[in-house]
Amino acid sequence: MSDILTTADVLHLATVLEAAQRSAKVRWLADDDITVLEGTARHIVAGSEPGEWHFIGSKQDVRDSFLRITTTTGWDRAVPVRRLMKLVAEGGFAIDS
Repeated sequence: MSDILTTADVLHLATVLEAAQRSAKVRWLADDDITVLEGTARHIVAGSEPGEWHFIGSKQDVRDSFLRITTTTGWDRAVPVRRLMKLVAEGGFAIDS
């Protein structure tokens, strides 16, 4: 993904942000592109590890942040927003209705 934000990128990003805003139930493909993970979207954070999490600043690119998700097994993980945008485009990230 380049630094240019296309219309398609905006729509993919909006899906990720909507999940966080709604605390929605989500499903996404793990890094192996085979395993489907499930959880509840929490919020957008900077930092990829629990001890590093904090809300992003007003001058930070949201695409360089992470979506904090509490999995159905009870673990919290931070998934890169750029990865989720790519998954949205490929059909590998979904918000449960």
